[in-house]
Amino acid sequence: MKTILVLLILFSAVAMPALAELTEADLNKIRLIVKEEIKTELAPIKSDIGTLKENVARLDGRMTGVEKQVSHATNVTYGLIALIVVAIGIPAWRGKRDRDQERKIEELRQEIEILKQQKIVSP
Repeated sequence: MKTILVLLILFSAVAMPALAELTEADLNKIRLIVKEEIKTELAPIKSDIGTLKENVARLDGRMTGVEKQVSHATNVTYGLIALIVVAIGIPAWRGKRDRDQERKIEELRQEIEILKQQKIVSP
């Protein structure tokens, strides 16, 4: 216990001279050092922000170009679809019309044959 008491008094005696006050000049020096440190620390960050802004602007330009390309490709696709529909639809429509006409022609042939037979049978 005595050892602890002696050590405590010894440490207290050593710590006493450490008390001091800062003057206004000391505070100004500290402020100046802190400002300089902040400037040196922020300089690379500001540089990185400028580079980042340039990269974002470049990326935005690329995105605009890609959007235009996609829009153009979409319009071309719509045009090709319309051409395919026309290329397939018109011949199919004409083919149906031709089949209808052939059916009518065949019906008329049959009627003519029937009339010829009737004319031959009853002169």
